[in-house]
Formats: sequence, structure tokens, C-alpha cells
Amino acid sequence: MASPLATFPPELLLLVFSLASSHRPTAVSLSLVSHWVHNHVERNLYHTVSLSSSRSLVAFNASLNSKPQVFAHNLVKRLSITALGPISSIDEVLKKCTGVTSLVCGFSVSSYIHSSCARSLKQPSLSAPPETTTTMFRLPIAPREQLLIALACRDGIDMSIISPLVTHLRIQLTPATTFESVARLRELSYLTHLAVTYRHGLHGHANAIKEMIRPIVEEGRLEILVIHVTGAGSEAHRKEIEEWRTDSTLDVIDSTPTSTHRCLGYRPRTLIIAKRDTATVLSQWEQGDNMWNEISAPARL
Repeated sequence: MASPLATFPPELLLLVFSLASSHRPTAVSLSLVSHWVHNHVERNLYHTVSLSSSRSLVAFNASLNSKPQVFAHNLVKRLSITALGPISSIDEVLKKCTGVTSLVCGFSVSSYIHSSCARSLKQPSLSAPPETTTTMFRLPIAPREQLLIALACRDGIDMSIISPLVTHLRIQLTPATTFESVARLRELSYLTHLAVTYRHGLHGHANAIKEMIRPIVEEGRLEILVIHVTGAGSEAHRKEIEEWRTDSTLDVIDSTPTSTHRCLGYRPRTLIIAKRDTATVLSQWEQGDNMWNEISAPARL
């Protein structure tokens, strides 16, 4: 008995499969229907990839090895790597997915850079200072949006892991973050949207964080600034949030899409958010939500 699908025009079937496969679980199910269907839903399967375990990282890398060289470049556009390793697999995946426009880095940046530099040097010098090898590293892809979370920020902010073409950047401040490393974000000449997450009480009080990001704000290129303050909902935490909201140097706005505030002078439109942790942000990214929507129209990345 012939399949009922055979009576439908191919163009209509392609449209139905394309719309249905925008939902990832449905796309996975559709990919098992037939080889023909699999070929047409594969684009949506690979458009957004989240690798949260060593198993998924290794499996994804093996899958790319079985594809043509341009496959990953053309199809993978949003990539999240929060697996701890293997570091070599992280490096291979990044070098293959050169068409990525949005990248989440949740792995150890220091381990990744050290491993990459070690592989690139034919005769590494044991006497060379650490900063010498670090400056030799360059991120193999150039996404326009980057989120640095968890282990990626544990040892502070390393500029070499950030794309020089990035326009939308999210960083997480930790006790290891230095004023100098944050100030270097001024070198990102295309940066217009910045989200900064830190835990309540870091460096003592909000004023210290304000001083840390002041060089970037005063550079005058930021259009949007998002401040995420995580931690317990104590009275001190609420006072810290209020310090941000009443800061006269920032154009603080509501998180409603109908807000009509506009940037005044060099002051970026600023949104203050409390109690949003890393897991929530990653979940939001995986669902395809644009965190910048809370302030402005979604950017086309």
C-alpha cells in the first residue's frame, strides 16, 4: 500500500517538515522516518547544538567527522559547549564549526588555551613565561554573540577566548576577575551589548563592580548593558540592587518591551536583574530566547 504522503506535492511536504522540525524533539523523531526526510530536517537538527557532557561532545565530533568538510560550517549556527572535555574534542569541534554566530563557552578556558598552544608549538620552551604562550592563542571562530559562563570565567576574563568581532557579550565576574581584564573589553571595537553577572557581595559592594565596568561604559559604544545580581534575597542584596537602579550615570529602564527610554549621551540603556543564575541563562539560550529582547528588539546575529 502506497504511503498517503506520496499524494502530497514535495514542496508542501518540505514546508510541513521544515515547520515541524523547528521543535527539536520533533526534528529528532522526523529524522528517523526515512532517509529522504532525515536529509530535509537535518538543517534544524544541527542549527543549535548544546554539548553538556563528554559523551555528547565526543559523539558530536564523531558525527562531524563523517560529514563533508563544509557541513558544520554551513549548518551549525548556535553552539554551546559546557562539557569539561576532552579538551582536544572541544578544539576539533570549534575548528569545524566556523560558521557559528552564537557561542556559549562553559569549559575551562585556561586548560583549553594551554592545550591548544602546546599542540601548536613544535618545540615548546619550558622557560617561556605563561603570558607568552597565551598571546599565541586565537579563537578559531568569530561569533558575533558569546556567553562566558561557569568554568570559562573561573580564572578571570581572558581576552583571547573572545571573538574580536563580538557585538553581544555576556561575562560572569568571579573573585579571580581583575579590573584590568574587564577594562580590556574596550578593545572590542564592535561590542554594543554587554551583560555582566556577579554574585551579591563580590568585591564588597556594588560600587566596586561599577568601577570595574566604568571604562567600558565611558568608551561610549555600548547601547545595552544588563546587570545580573545573583545570590540570596537578603536585605543587603535588595539594597545592592537599589544602588544600581538609582545610579545617575546609567540610563536604567524597566524590563518591559514597551519601555520608551532612550540612551542619554554615552549612557547605555541598562537593565538590572536579580536572582538569575547561570543555569537559567543557559536554558534560555537553548530555547532560542534572546535575552536582549528584554530591552530592545532582537538582534539579527
